[in-house]
Amino acid sequence: MPNPIAVLVEDDPQQAESSLSILEASRFDARSFESIGPVLEYINTSSELVDLFVLDRRLPVIAGQPASDELGDELLRIVRSKYPDARLIVFTGFATIPHLQDALQGGGQLPAQGSDPIDRVTVLQKNQSLEFKRHVEEYRKLLQDLEDVEVIFLESDGPDRLDNRALRRLAFEYRAVSIRVTPLAGGLTGAKVWRCELHRAEGHIATVIAKRVNKATVPGGLPDLLPRGVTTSTTATLSGLMAGSCLNVLQVAGPTTYSLMSVLGEDPTRAVDLARPVWDALRGIADQSRTLPVSEICVSLLAWDSLSDLLRKHGVEVPSGTLTATVRVGARHGDLHPGNILIDNDQGVLIDFDSATFAGAALDPVTMLISTLVHPDSPIRGASWPGPIEIAETFGTPDFGRGHPCEVWFREVLAWAADSRASEREFWALVLAYSARQLRYADVLSNADTVDRVVAIARRATVVLSAS
Repeated sequence: MPNPIAVLVEDDPQQAESSLSILEASRFDARSFESIGPVLEYINTSSELVDLFVLDRRLPVIAGQPASDELGDELLRIVRSKYPDARLIVFTGFATIPHLQDALQGGGQLPAQGSDPIDRVTVLQKNQSLEFKRHVEEYRKLLQDLEDVEVIFLESDGPDRLDNRALRRLAFEYRAVSIRVTPLAGGLTGAKVWRCELHRAEGHIATVIAKRVNKATVPGGLPDLLPRGVTTSTTATLSGLMAGSCLNVLQVAGPTTYSLMSVLGEDPTRAVDLARPVWDALRGIADQSRTLPVSEICVSLLAWDSLSDLLRKHGVEVPSGTLTATVRVGARHGDLHPGNILIDNDQGVLIDFDSATFAGAALDPVTMLISTLVHPDSPIRGASWPGPIEIAETFGTPDFGRGHPCEVWFREVLAWAADSRASEREFWALVLAYSARQLRYADVLSNADTVDRVVAIARRATVVLSAS
């Protein structure tokens, strides 16, 4: 297992040598810089997981140029912003009270299982080498505690280094020593979702769903509007030691939770039966009728200018965004696909509310419909059907999917969409926006057949909107 990475920025050769020696003795892989310019280039170009920054307060932009406290303070600000949960140790020749207050403000504490949590930011004077050594060793022990956790990754290639850290961070929270991980279908935003079985030395202690996200989920909203039976609550949001990302932890009841996506290809009728209670619950959300331009209806998914630019690159000219449409606006999931419905004790429960928004009632059935054709984990995505001709002739009608093994799935999702939409323009505006949004994702753009499928759906939407 590779050693954790530390970044040292120090223009005093003697101090740099001393600090580097302490870092390497504690088994850090150190990246050493003597001025601000090179370290900023590293920060802006590197994707490495950096756990520790050791910064001099007085630094030059380029080696040999005059150094100043102001430049060092600016570097500290940049590092704190870009690495919001890394450990920072700042050396200063004379730490004034205002500087201490500024450096420590909002620093917070790092996760710890003992009674003495570790402060995230520490300011030391240049002569405090023993204190520096103690802080480095203390932090390295915390990282070692994380590395000691066994991660057993099932059913696919193992996780990358950041995923490994996030999973160990989850185990650390539960005081587990081993975690068995099964990947589940993530969102179209690329977020990772896992089913995690947590074990202590004495045996299994919990099974949870974990999703790595870029920011903490705000309490309230759509999950609180749905019946408890069709959704699972976020029991915790973990942060710290994950390169600024967060981990949402969802409690589940059954030991063999799996994704609806895995059911769709094997038994589409059962997939409909499992999904229907979730669809019915979403249909029951209170909303209000409004008349809006289609550009405003689309904004819950994609701004109209961005939509137009993306489709123009693929030869699709959109109609005027000033077309008006009746729409029922309410709380919507925003990224509903079969991977966001988990089967827990033979019941479908809805997860992943990071894209929740206020939008038209047709939004969730539209994303459910199209996602099964474009999602990287969908059993239908790689199939030759539907081709552009089939899409141009039947997409959005009861004939779409007729004769396909998943015919019942498409028929029922389209029936849900027809029941939910307030107007034909609302439905097709959301189809246009969601299909255009797919052209922003690397996994879609890397597959020519999927791009052709998405473009054909968008073109079909423009034809219907223009004729409406």
